[in-house]
Amino acid sequence: MNDVVRAIEQSFRDLLCDKRYKSVTVKDICERAHVSRKTFYANFRDKEDIISYIFKRDVIQPLHHINAVFTIEEAKALTVTIQTKIYQPIYDDREYYRNLVVSMKGHDDTFIRVATSAIYEFDREVLELVNFKGDDQHADYISYFYASSQAMLMQKWIFDNFTLSVDELSRLYSSMTLEFWKTIADYM
Repeated sequence: MNDVVRAIEQSFRDLLCDKRYKSVTVKDICERAHVSRKTFYANFRDKEDIISYIFKRDVIQPLHHINAVFTIEEAKALTVTIQTKIYQPIYDDREYYRNLVVSMKGHDDTFIRVATSAIYEFDREVLELVNFKGDDQHADYISYFYASSQAMLMQKWIFDNFTLSVDELSRLYSSMTLEFWKTIADYM
């Protein structure tokens, strides 16, 4: 990550401590980061793109390494561990996620859109990686189901101020989706 991106991200994070997400503007971000709007737009499309960048970097990117290390059979056996790898970065950066998501409650679905999109893209890659035998429409719906349910659960967990531990949430989600993944095996 270059210094400009780091400054923009930090500016965005700092502003979330003071303002609701909806009230944070690109102008505010630029002023606090000491960068021009041109520099901002050379790195990000808009403030939602910053959220996407952080989420993909901290939550999704580490999962790519899991897919490289484990076969699908091993990954199924490690579902709680995989879920933990998804939730841990959010918990570790809980102040940022709390400031972001709680300020959106009832007013904005940006977090849900960003998380669903990032997880969806990752899920499509996973289905290709495991040689999913179903058609593209099934792959699309499966990926969307998993991504949207994961994003909604993350949002609830954040709204509830992380009252479940990472391990508890991982076990809960895994128990809710295990049958789903067993059904998916029929398509492989």
